[in-house]
Amino acid sequence: MLIELWEKIRGYDKWVETTATLKSSQVEQEIVGHDKLGRPFYGWRGDEELVWTDTSGVEQCEPLTVSEGSPVFQCIEGNAVRIRYNPADSGDFYVREQLQYEVSRSAKIILWTFAIVIAIVALLSILLRD
Repeated sequence: MLIELWEKIRGYDKWVETTATLKSSQVEQEIVGHDKLGRPFYGWRGDEELVWTDTSGVEQCEPLTVSEGSPVFQCIEGNAVRIRYNPADSGDFYVREQLQYEVSRSAKIILWTFAIVIAIVALLSILLRD
């Protein structure tokens, strides 16, 4: 799978895997875009705080911001989240599900943009033939 390849390239596969707990979870509305008239439309963002104990027994507490649609966004305070953290810097962590969501969302945007560009080029080539 591509996520395992990405983890190997980035070195995440060598990081320590553990379970973190959502200590706090706060949902806020944010502007995610604008319509043709410049009016904003809104989505939701979660400001989470993850807590875990590293291999030396020290409790780590780090913020994580997630957007609406992410599997982590669906979690509530007290839920467990699988993470990997850097053993050289325990505050440096990675949430696989969050990355998968972001990559999937970015891929959809890229594919839609590519499809629109192809449609415009095809339409222009038809119009310019006449």
